[in-house]
Amino acid sequence: MAKILVIDDSRFQRKLISSVLEEAGYQVLTAGDGREGFTVALGESPDLVICDLLMPGIDGYTFLRMVREEGLGTPVLVFTSDIQKTTRDICLELGAFDVLNKPVDKGVLIPAVGRAIGSAKKS
Repeated sequence: MAKILVIDDSRFQRKLISSVLEEAGYQVLTAGDGREGFTVALGESPDLVICDLLMPGIDGYTFLRMVREEGLGTPVLVFTSDIQKTTRDICLELGAFDVLNKPVDKGVLIPAVGRAIGSAKKS
């Protein structure tokens, strides 16, 4: 069973995304901000990270930079309500596997998770 870390400062979003993932058979870890999420990612070695972009403290952009600098091979899906082309381009440039719209859409999330985890296994 794949382990997925969900990082979002919104408790509601964490619960919503977690329940969709658990229903699909994934093990889910959660963190309320980028700093906590990075610590969990280092300690738990998840198969995938799903990260909010706009958070206080360490935001999604900084989290992506930290993942890249640390050399973690974990794919990161970014979830955001700020889905402008420039936002998407910056996230992809920083190493995100993909950038998805909030609110969560089960029909988009689950296939994206499968692709991201599949890409990591091929690497």
